[in-house]
Amino acid sequence: MGFMDKAKKLAEQAQEKLDEAQKNFNQSGAPQGEQPAESVRYDEHGRPVQEEEPPAASAPPPAAEPGDAPPAAGGANASPDPFKPIQ
Repeated sequence: MGFMDKAKKLAEQAQEKLDEAQKNFNQSGAPQGEQPAESVRYDEHGRPVQEEEPPAASAPPPAAEPGDAPPAAGGANASPDPFKPIQ
């Protein structure tokens, strides 16, 4: 038997084993007709969304007045203007 004949025979045996493994896997899986327990929804970042949480866009946070927040430590501006020259 030549090298190519042996290779072909081994390939056929491997394919038969793969087919049998696939058949066994499909039989041991979930029964046919079973529905998924719950459909999961995802947000725009791909994270699962919990149904109990209210959507973030439904109620915007209250606007803070400029004098409400305490000054940052060291007199640093919490949100400096990136185009303002350094003094």
